[in-house]
Amino acid sequence: MSHFNLGITEIPTYLDGKFKLYEIIQSEKGYPYEKLKKINDNDYFYNQLSLSDSIVFENKKRDKKIVLKIRIAQDRSINSQNVLEIQGNFYKVFNIYHFKNSDGYFESDITLEEYNNPEVIKND
Repeated sequence: MSHFNLGITEIPTYLDGKFKLYEIIQSEKGYPYEKLKKINDNDYFYNQLSLSDSIVFENKKRDKKIVLKIRIAQDRSINSQNVLEIQGNFYKVFNIYHFKNSDGYFESDITLEEYNNPEVIKND
């Protein structure tokens, strides 16, 4: 049994934008304080997906400001302890869903919420 659709004419492309990936580091003294550390200098490319009104409405009731949903080539290292920087704005991973599309390519859908005023650790 083939894992790929044999009638594929093109591979997925991610052309809507790019982001930098950070991890959340929490202080170990007293009150936990979050700082961001850039994981690497690589750019990750994505396609933007639309957010349904029901997702926005349901999360607004829970005081979550879901603002963006994107699709990338699958990366299982990304989780809810990561923050993405897109065009100078920061977004925390609210949810990530890994799957295989109908052509057999592995992709991830990432739902993002606002992450305001982060403190970024400068890499030397």
